[in-house]
Amino acid sequence: MSQKGKLTTWKDERGFGFIKPEQGGKEVFLHISALKGAKRRPKVGDTILYELTTESNGKVRASNASIQGVASQPLDLSRNKTKAQSPKKSATNFRTSPLLKKQKKKKLRPIEILIGMGSLALIAVITKGFGGFVYLPWCNIKGNISHNTGSQVYHMPGMKDYQSTVIDPAKGERWFCSEQDAIANGWSKAPR
Repeated sequence: MSQKGKLTTWKDERGFGFIKPEQGGKEVFLHISALKGAKRRPKVGDTILYELTTESNGKVRASNASIQGVASQPLDLSRNKTKAQSPKKSATNFRTSPLLKKQKKKKLRPIEILIGMGSLALIAVITKGFGGFVYLPWCNIKGNISHNTGSQVYHMPGMKDYQSTVIDPAKGERWFCSEQDAIANGWSKAPR
């Protein structure tokens, strides 16, 4: 038997609300799935036509519902697809709804684990494998160790020996990004 009532509450993000029956009584639960074929989602104040269904636990809910004055979408029989082949992408479909979808833990395959570990190892080799030396193109101050005295000196661009100075990270020589960085690390300015 068809019933009629006003939608008093609607939680659009969760897809349900409550109808105040026209003949009075307790509010009736309405789930979006009961509004099959509606051209739009319901909103508070809509008049809802529905059938009353009592569940096994005694709770009543609306079924076979429609929004009064809103046409239903006709079924497209030309597509001939089942619901399993092409689920609707809307919050009304429990299979695709991000709110109702259970989070499945992705199991990593061994190859993915190996690639991840290999990437981490490569990063570690690049950053630590050269004695902490990583050349950055904007770091142009050369820190080298004198062959004669063994002292650590740095060369600024434009200095006499700058062009001929070669940095060898294996010997503890390195690049600095600023003169302050070189001084802070205990290096002295090379004589001009």
